[in-house]
Amino acid sequence: MYEKLFEAGQIGGLKLKNRLVMTPVGVGLANLDGTPSDEMIAYYEARAAGGAGLILPEICRVDDVTGPGLLRQISATRDRNIPALARLAAAIHSHGAKTMIQLHHPGRETYSSLLGGAPVVSASAIPCKRCKQETRALTTDEVRHIIREFVDAAARVQQAGFDGVELHCAHGYLLEQFLSPYTNKREDEYGGSFENRLRMVLEIISGIRERCGEDFPLGCRLSVEEFLSATGVTEDYIHIQDGVRIAQELQKAGIDFIDVSCGIYETGITSVEPVSYAEGWRHDLIAAVRKNVSIPVIAVSNFRGPDVPESFLEEGLIDFAGMGRAWLADPEWGRKVQEGRVDELRKCISCLRCFESLEQNAEAAMPLECAVNPTCAAELRCGSLEPDVEHHHLVVVGAGPAGMCAAETAATRGCRVTLLEAARELGGDVVLAAAPPLKEKMSFVPEYYAKVLPDLGVDIHLGERATVESVLALEPDAVILATGGSPIVPRSIPGLDGPNVACVPEVLTGRRELAGKSVVVVGAGMTGIETAEYAAEKGAAHVVVVDMLDSVAPGVNPVNVLDVMGRLRKYGVEFRLGQKLVSADAQGLALESTADGSASRLDCDLVVLSLGNRPNTELREGLEAADVEVRVVGSAVKDGNISPATHGGYAAARELFLPHRPQTSFHALDEDVAKFGQPSIMGDQRGIYIAFTTTPEAIRRVLPPELTPFKMPVVVLSINHINRPSFTDDYYEAILGVYCYAGEQLGQYTLSLLLGGNGQEMATQLGRDNGSMPKKMGAEFVLRRDGDVVTAEVSRRGCQVASVRMELGEYNTPLTHMIFQGPGAGVTTKGCGFYYHFDRMVRPEGGAELTSGALLGALVQYDYKEWTPGYVTKLELRSTPDDPWGELPVISVIGGGLSTLDLTVCGMRRLADVDAKAILPYLLSAWYDRSALGECGHI
Repeated sequence: MYEKLFEAGQIGGLKLKNRLVMTPVGVGLANLDGTPSDEMIAYYEARAAGGAGLILPEICRVDDVTGPGLLRQISATRDRNIPALARLAAAIHSHGAKTMIQLHHPGRETYSSLLGGAPVVSASAIPCKRCKQETRALTTDEVRHIIREFVDAAARVQQAGFDGVELHCAHGYLLEQFLSPYTNKREDEYGGSFENRLRMVLEIISGIRERCGEDFPLGCRLSVEEFLSATGVTEDYIHIQDGVRIAQELQKAGIDFIDVSCGIYETGITSVEPVSYAEGWRHDLIAAVRKNVSIPVIAVSNFRGPDVPESFLEEGLIDFAGMGRAWLADPEWGRKVQEGRVDELRKCISCLRCFESLEQNAEAAMPLECAVNPTCAAELRCGSLEPDVEHHHLVVVGAGPAGMCAAETAATRGCRVTLLEAARELGGDVVLAAAPPLKEKMSFVPEYYAKVLPDLGVDIHLGERATVESVLALEPDAVILATGGSPIVPRSIPGLDGPNVACVPEVLTGRRELAGKSVVVVGAGMTGIETAEYAAEKGAAHVVVVDMLDSVAPGVNPVNVLDVMGRLRKYGVEFRLGQKLVSADAQGLALESTADGSASRLDCDLVVLSLGNRPNTELREGLEAADVEVRVVGSAVKDGNISPATHGGYAAARELFLPHRPQTSFHALDEDVAKFGQPSIMGDQRGIYIAFTTTPEAIRRVLPPELTPFKMPVVVLSINHINRPSFTDDYYEAILGVYCYAGEQLGQYTLSLLLGGNGQEMATQLGRDNGSMPKKMGAEFVLRRDGDVVTAEVSRRGCQVASVRMELGEYNTPLTHMIFQGPGAGVTTKGCGFYYHFDRMVRPEGGAELTSGALLGALVQYDYKEWTPGYVTKLELRSTPDDPWGELPVISVIGGGLSTLDLTVCGMRRLADVDAKAILPYLLSAWYDRSALGECGHI
């Protein structure tokens, strides 16, 4: 049906199997040194296997000093990154797809924190109104240096086997900052006239052609319209006629394709569109470019399904259909369309959760997430679902996004699934979310599940409200409760039970007449303002939104808020912020100012409460009393949006019915604690120190309650030979610890310390604090240096725990120096280690109890004799039944070093009293072997 989409195409001399282009979207999966991680390679390989003809991975850094745009961003700034980049290209090529790298410099559209605190740079010293960073203008020499960096990066990309490069001249990044008169006020050869503003890009193109050859495909992504007048800007900027002229000049310069886009950060609603924007809305912008260039045109236009891009191709408007977020939502988009399975597409709903989560997760060095695809950017981590070979019967109660995703996941594994829904249609609250104006895309969610769930054999019961008895009658092996929430109605406020008071579901389902009425919506969250728009669109005479807070929808993606607020202004919707609801009556509301307590009235015909939802959990107790395994997901746990519901439903269904395996965890099970029988400094230490990031979930899992995680989930590994301890013969140690806080004190919590060598037993008996250190003996160590390469292997009880390879000379990332507090020969630093203490007190009548629990802080001093930076090329941690080191997965290496130092424990402080019994499960598996619990492991 979609012949044009799957027609072969060509860019320069590069032949493509179809017209589907995955355009760049930053996902935050690169290693911190700029190399593609295994997770990133798996992410892009899934899209190549899913039918993309051309993949342009996310923005690629060309400058390490002024050019970082993401914390975890691929980079072509160093030759040593070429082999890893080649792995990415090869993975994409293995599925018949082609790939080009998008070379990028953010200019002023980045953050000083990514630049080590330095000001961001631009063509001129004009800050971005969204990023709001101190901005300086690049010198002429710096401009020329960055031009060379673009050329060098293109050469590295070519050497790595990529099929071409794209220059990012769009979305307000550095190259567009030079192109636009809005941001370029320079007076040198790179500013002023149109020709001068174009000079930087043209010199980059010329340099790449000279370096990489005429046959190496080269294109530009270009914002052909900046839309700044919509934000009140009256000065000159890039209008569509300017964008067309730039495109023509770029064609004359010899590029092979133009990738048409629009907008900058200050008008980001036009470049990363919210749900209200229609598919194909950029038609006229693209047409203006198409009429004036003869090279191939790639363009994005909010494509979600295949119909609109197919029509654009048939019209001759585009040569290739660009899609970004559509591939996040469904990595098999191309294959499904080509196989005639369009109704199985998991379509992007334009909720912007991907971009919102990318910013939120950056501090923790974690990737973005997709609201509708729970495995997006986690393909390698999630792996394949484990089949349920016994075909257990799972009952899912509630067919909102959490319940539908849980049902799909379980059925895919082979479970027998029964889905119960009280309403007469699938979707839950998503049905309501689709009701406000321009939110039709929300219906993509139930439409997808309405197709795939029956195909997977899910037994769907609509219009059937579940009870404990009806669920038990189905004889489930487990139940997932995705029962959502009910609107909050604060009964302490008089009058809310009146006939003129309604909740959001009554309004959005059309059960309340709105035309000609005056309406007050109480609650200015996202649901509240969307309900206000719905009322206005349905003909309400006047709409007022009331809220106790002084701002609208705080904590919500500002693009989504801005989108709705713009339309509310056109409707004349009024806002009364900072007003507390006191009471309601037949005539309206009584309000009280949160600022000065002054009273006021607001007369209206209808009051609509939008105060959130209270989770529905009434089934849980009855089912658990019947000894049924129950998981609660979605808004039945906490009022929220689609993303946590989808991810929670997936996780619950993924983990059910797995075969029992021995627990490998730093947190012991309650039954293990019952088995507990008995409890079980340093001069001239030389070895390696490495820092890496893990997942926030892993950190939260291992940290006892008194400790809180560091903002980035950092783990430190040290493997050392203690040559001259003060209390015993020399010995070896390997320490695994995490950065965290005890109150406001930052320090390192040691999870496990392995000992080997002659003095290990005395180190256990006479070490820093016998009761506080989780020491284990009997480890075997290999520490070897061969030239500038250092390797380390740690094994224990016949199992390898750690394997490291490090090249001396530079760090994986400059963050290493900060994590280790600027180490160097002759430098002294101080730190704090957190440990737990308890006493095992024997009672006079026999037996014993745990008492005197305390969180301790060891104050330590490091006197460095040597520190050589190290680039870690291999870091593997493995779990064994006794040493669960692999429970802290290595997400990305920060860096390391080879050091000789003296470590002095200056003293201990008691930081907090704790319940010794409560804290012991967190400590037991780190302190003792499973053999201490009576599990010897005999064959």
